[in-house]
Amino acid sequence: MFKKSFVIFIIFFVSFAFAKEPISACPALQQCLGVTPKYCSPENSKPNKKIKYDQEFCAPFKELSLRGLSYEDPVGKIIYTELSSEYRVIYESKGSFSATPAMISFLFDHMPFTAELINAYQESSYKLKYNTPDQKSFSGTNGRSLSGDFIWALQDSASVKEKFRYVFLGYGKAKVLRWSLYGTAIAFLDMDPISENKIAYKLRAVVFPGNSILNSIMQMNVFKHVVNEKINQIVKDVISSANQFAKGDKAPIQTIFKTKSPQEKQTLELFKEVVNGKPWTLGDALKKDKSYGK
Repeated sequence: MFKKSFVIFIIFFVSFAFAKEPISACPALQQCLGVTPKYCSPENSKPNKKIKYDQEFCAPFKELSLRGLSYEDPVGKIIYTELSSEYRVIYESKGSFSATPAMISFLFDHMPFTAELINAYQESSYKLKYNTPDQKSFSGTNGRSLSGDFIWALQDSASVKEKFRYVFLGYGKAKVLRWSLYGTAIAFLDMDPISENKIAYKLRAVVFPGNSILNSIMQMNVFKHVVNEKINQIVKDVISSANQFAKGDKAPIQTIFKTKSPQEKQTLELFKEVVNGKPWTLGDALKKDKSYGK
C-alpha cells in the first residue's frame, strides 16, 4: 500500500512540477556516463551544441551514479533530466554544529515534530509534513521565504561514504531580494561526525535558471550570498532549538505540547531519551511502527 501511495505521489509531483521529457537527458547521459537508456535513441543522444560536456558539467552525473541513483528510476529520470539543462547554478553551505548523530537522525525521522521544536524556541512558523507513508516525500516551509515539495531521492548513499549522505529533489518557491522564484532544486546533504557531539556538514543546492538573463542574476555574488544566508539560517534554527532543549530548557516545547495528541507527546518523550543517549538511526521510526506496510 505504501509503495502504491509513493508512486501516485510521484506521478502527481512530476505532472505538476516538470515539463521536460526524459529524452532531453540522453545527450548528457551518453557524454557523461557513456550509457544509452532504453528510452534514448542514437538520434536524440547527439550532443547539445549549446552545452560543453566537461568535467564540471558531468561531475554531478558521475557522483549520483556512484551513489546508486539509476537513470531508469522514476526519480532518477527527473534528476538526470534537470541536470541536463543548459543553465545550472550551485549554492554551497558548509560548517559544523553541536549535536549527536542520533539526534539528527531522530529529527529527520520526525519532521513535523522538528518543525514544532523550531517554532517553540525560535517563535517561527515552520511547517513540515509527510506526503506518503514511507516518509520519502514531504512538504515544508520556513514560514518566511522558502517553501516546496520534496522527494528523498537517496538515503545514506554509501557508495561514496557511509552514514549521512542524502540527496533530495524539490520543487518550490523562494523570495530572494526583490525576486520571487519558482523552480526545481536538487540538494546534496553530506554530514560527518567529527566528535561525539559535533557534526560537520556540507549542503549543495543545484538550481536551473530558465534563461540566460535569470542565470546571470542567480550567478551574482550578492544573490548567492543571500541564498546562502537563508540556508544557514535554517540550519541554525534547527540546531539552536535542539541544543536549547538538550541543555535543559524544556519550558518552550512543553508549553506548546500541552494541547498535543498522546502520540505527539510520546514523540517528545522519545526525543528526550535520544538526547540522553538512546541510540537512533534513520528509519527507526518506521521500523517501530508495527502497522507500517500492512
